[in-house]
Amino acid sequence: MKPTTTLLFLATLGGLSLPAAAQNTAPLVAASSSWKYLDNGTDQGTAWRAAAFNDAAWASGTAELGYGDGDEVTTVSYGANSSAKHVTTYFRQQFQVSSLAGFAQLKLRLIRDDGAVVYLNGVEVFRDNLPTGAIAYNTSAVSTINGADESTYLEAIVPKSALVPGTNTLAVEIHQDRGSSSDISFKLELLKDQATSTTACATLPATALSNFVSVQPTAQTQTFIIPSTHVYQVLTQTGDAYTTGTGTVKAANDFTGYVPIAGSSTNGYLSINHEGSSAASSGVSILDLQYNNTSKLWNVSAKNAVDFGPVVGTYNNCSGGTTPWGTVITCEENTPTAPTDSNNDGYLDFGWNVELNPATRAVKDQNADGTPDKLWRMGRMKHENVVVAADQKTVYEGADDGGTSYVYKYVANTAGNLASGTLYVLQLSGAIGTATTGTWLPVPNSTPTECNTTTTLATALGATSFAGVEDVEIGPHDGKIYFTSKGTGRVYRFADAAAGVSSFEIFVGQPVGVTNQTYPVNYGTATVQEAWGSGNDNLTFDSYGNLYVLQDGDRNHIWLVKPCHTQAAPAVEVFATTPAGSEPTGMTLSPDEKFMFVSIQGPSSTNTLATTDAAGKSVVFNKATTVVIARKENLGNVTTSTAVAKNAANLTLYPNPATSELNLSLTHDRREKATVQVLSILGGRVLAQQEVELTTGANTLRLPVQGLSSGQYLLLLRTPSATLTRQFVKQ
Repeated sequence: MKPTTTLLFLATLGGLSLPAAAQNTAPLVAASSSWKYLDNGTDQGTAWRAAAFNDAAWASGTAELGYGDGDEVTTVSYGANSSAKHVTTYFRQQFQVSSLAGFAQLKLRLIRDDGAVVYLNGVEVFRDNLPTGAIAYNTSAVSTINGADESTYLEAIVPKSALVPGTNTLAVEIHQDRGSSSDISFKLELLKDQATSTTACATLPATALSNFVSVQPTAQTQTFIIPSTHVYQVLTQTGDAYTTGTGTVKAANDFTGYVPIAGSSTNGYLSINHEGSSAASSGVSILDLQYNNTSKLWNVSAKNAVDFGPVVGTYNNCSGGTTPWGTVITCEENTPTAPTDSNNDGYLDFGWNVELNPATRAVKDQNADGTPDKLWRMGRMKHENVVVAADQKTVYEGADDGGTSYVYKYVANTAGNLASGTLYVLQLSGAIGTATTGTWLPVPNSTPTECNTTTTLATALGATSFAGVEDVEIGPHDGKIYFTSKGTGRVYRFADAAAGVSSFEIFVGQPVGVTNQTYPVNYGTATVQEAWGSGNDNLTFDSYGNLYVLQDGDRNHIWLVKPCHTQAAPAVEVFATTPAGSEPTGMTLSPDEKFMFVSIQGPSSTNTLATTDAAGKSVVFNKATTVVIARKENLGNVTTSTAVAKNAANLTLYPNPATSELNLSLTHDRREKATVQVLSILGGRVLAQQEVELTTGANTLRLPVQGLSSGQYLLLLRTPSATLTRQFVKQ
């Protein structure tokens, strides 16, 4: 599991917001203060957290406390066996608060290695890198903390209502991830703080796809976790047989473009790029799709490959775009290290945009000479995606050529025909972070030699490099151009007009000079401050201006940034956390925006946990998978799930959120034994597995959950014939 340096859980006592500027007051608890500690490996239960607990027999020492790193002021003991070190070390400190006036909240800053839980006056206020639910003295941390993360402060906002006038008590438990771990670290600072505002955005219709409560941000698990109001249906996975011929769907699913037939949101084609590492493993699959209004499920009536033989194949099909006239543009992201011109047409074989007809699964003939062509005039580069403007002539595209990552604009000579036109590259009027205007510089593209050397020409012109331009989109609500910078973890935007580029700014992500930007994410029962990270990759807008940001890096989330978002008053949600090892790719929406099509690229082949999709199909995310997502009322129903997954229980949980008891309602078609298990959002078991007897017909089971901490959980119901997974929230 990857090390985590961001907040995983926060009790319902408090929420998080962007850190405010430090106040000109002394800290309530200084980073270098003295702590009482117990390092003998014993089980202290819960009494040690209380203010009245007698810690007179405990040792004391100045922070930083720990062992194994060499930077400790106080070295604590790990026991007699270096291969079986104590899992938990306990720390306590009391401090005085004379008045609760003059500040709005508390800022908690913590260095921990590996996991930690912080209690203030006996109540949990912060947890990191530990499972949800009850924590025992032998509970291991979720993952290893190493490198710079061992000395990086985590920050959380705690409401000042957690304080009392007079004596207050902090209690902290630090947990190792394993007995053979080489070190632990602990240092804590508690400050008075002022609140940072967040933005109240316009309310979406209740039925809008982008109307949801965020999922709880976590590191990747084995499952695909989306809001409880939404469901997904699997459309295809790597290895599925093609309808025509003997081939199968390739791996590395990327751009996932829905193309409607006659504007339909229920009948169309789905074009799926395959970002292979060679021409043989690259390509595009086309699915023929129809939505059944009775079953509320999508039917895949055909799966076929696009024939790229007439253009010498494709290489590393990454992202792409759809056109207003119903075609797909697939983008070749990389090129072989030894470029070739195998057909001697003057153009190098790979590194182009390629336009295809999804109905015929054929590459378009751009010059009406009877031979398909790639889009030579749009330039040869490491293409990422394209977006075609409403005028059907203007196209924005991004390229990630390593150290030379540019934003391009292409203006076709004829609307609806991209065969010829003028290519431009963006140059800002100054440095990124200060420049707000820019100019489009014409890039020569009239000869094969010029088209083959686009990047070299753009560099010579003085184009501005943006460290990984992975996607460019046009805001439907403001007409501005938005694009990602993967390397810096930013989404930029600007206005484009005849006079040039203006209003250039960072819309969301890391400010210049900052690498640890976080945003408050409210997932229903608490608010956490989630690190934005890097790896901003694909972008998708809905018609309201909500921007989905798909992340390739850090925790690989699917984010949503609302149109009212500003850096000073953020409005950011987490739509999905993705299966272990994967990145989300290539999202598009149906015209009516009831359906979202997206792919999961590169999940770990060792993932084994099965979940059930809207069709009742048992799904393991252990290979590239393409899904459709919708609100529950628009995708799947109980009757259909029973028909598709014979002998699979139709499982409903209520109340959800639950407080003390969770009811499981299910209909089954036979008498058999089943097991019920509750896992944390990270996949750890938090309640003992229970065996139940299912009967034919309706079944109602009651599961006590009062012992769980507030948060999101996974419930697994296993029978000999099926495994069902449902999410629930414990308040």
